[in-house]
Amino acid sequence: MKILHTADIHLGITTYGRVDPSTGLNTRLQDFRRAFEFMVEQALAEDVDLFLFCGDAFRNPDPSPTEQTIFAECLQPLTERGIPIVLLVGNHDHPVTFGRASSIDIFRYLEGQARVFRRPEVATIQTKSGPLQLIALPWPVRSLLLSREEFRQKSASEVREVIEQLYVEYVQKAVERLDPSLPTVLAGHFSVQGAELSGSERTSLIAHEPKFTVGQLALPPIDYVALGHIHRHQNLNPDGIPVVYSSSIERVTFRETDDPKGFVLVEIQSDGPRKQTRYRFVETPARRFVDLHIDARDSDDPTERILNAIARAPVADAIVRVRYQVDEDQVARVDVRRIREALRTAAHIAGVERTVTPVVRERRTIVERDSSLREALSRYIDQHEKLHPLREQLIEAALALEARLEAGRLPE
Repeated sequence: MKILHTADIHLGITTYGRVDPSTGLNTRLQDFRRAFEFMVEQALAEDVDLFLFCGDAFRNPDPSPTEQTIFAECLQPLTERGIPIVLLVGNHDHPVTFGRASSIDIFRYLEGQARVFRRPEVATIQTKSGPLQLIALPWPVRSLLLSREEFRQKSASEVREVIEQLYVEYVQKAVERLDPSLPTVLAGHFSVQGAELSGSERTSLIAHEPKFTVGQLALPPIDYVALGHIHRHQNLNPDGIPVVYSSSIERVTFRETDDPKGFVLVEIQSDGPRKQTRYRFVETPARRFVDLHIDARDSDDPTERILNAIARAPVADAIVRVRYQVDEDQVARVDVRRIREALRTAAHIAGVERTVTPVVRERRTIVERDSSLREALSRYIDQHEKLHPLREQLIEAALALEARLEAGRLPE
C-alpha cells in the first residue's frame, strides 16, 4: 500500500510576494500552488492508494474564496483518479469561535472519497489495495474541553495535561481494537517531544502546547505515524515504527533558508510473514531563499566587495536579502543602486540592510599646565598604543632635551 503523507501547506502566505499582473495573484500564492501541484503529480505518478494530509491547509481559519478554490483545484486530479483523500484539521484550520466550521470542512463535499477529521476517530479507509486502518488525531482543541463544566475552572497547564492524558488513553484503547494484519497509520497534528523545530515555528507557543512522546504513539500494530505541525522533515524513531513529520511544502521565512521542503511517500508491505514499512522524502520545487551576510569593513571599495558576493550567490529567481557591514567612514562609498541592479534577476528583494560600525575616536590627551614633562609625555603615550614599547626611550630622550634646554645647550 502506497501513501502520500503531507502537511502544513499554509496556502495564502504572501510574505515576500508581489502581484503578478498577468494573473492578478500574489507571486507567493503561485509558489505554494506550484509546490502543491508538483506533489499531486507525484502522487499520480506513484499511483498512491491514499493522499494523507495532516493539518494546516491555510495560513488562518478564514481563507479567501481564491485560496479555497486553488486548494480544491489542486486536489481535483486525485478525485478524478479515485484516490481517497484524508484531511486532518490543524491548529491553523480550526476556527476560534466554538461551533463554526473549520477551513477544510468544505472539502468533504469534493466529488470522490474525501474525509475530514475534526475529532479523534478510528476509521477504515477503503483503497484499491485493500483496507487501511487509520487512527486520526487532529489538533487537540481546548474549547471542546472547556465547554464541559468539570474543566472550566482548570488552569491552562491543567487543561494541557488533561488533553495529553485523553489522547494517550485514546491511542491505547484504539490499538487494542485493530486488526494486526492490516496496514495501520496513526495520523496527528501536534508536537512530539524531541522534534527539531523549523525556523518558522514560534517556540514560545509550542512550549505551551500538548506534547506527546514517541513511545505513546509508536504502538504495535501501528506501521507508520504521520505527523503535521512542525515544518521540518524528521523521523523521531529511526530504529522502530517511523514517527515522521513530513515537512511543509514551501519556505516561509529566512530561518528556513537551508531546510529542504517536501512530502513523504510511504509504502507498507503486509503480504509477507510480517508487515514492513519503507518511506522516502521527496523535495518540492520550493522557492529558494538566499540570505547574504557581507563584511566589507576591510575593503577599500565596499560596493565591489558586496557585488562580488552577490555574483557568487544563486540569486536568480530567489527571494534575496543582503545584509552588509561597513565602518562609519565607508557609508558614503556604498552604492545601493548598483547593489539593487545586481539583484534584478531575483524573484523578490526582501531587503538591503546596512550595519555600521562606529569609528572609535581616540580621546585627546589632557595635559595640565603644572604637569611635569614626564607626566605629560606618559599621558600622551597611554593614548597611543603603538608607542607603548618605546615608553622609556621616549621619556628618557625628552628629559634629556629638557635638561639641555634648561642649560641653554640645545643642539644646532
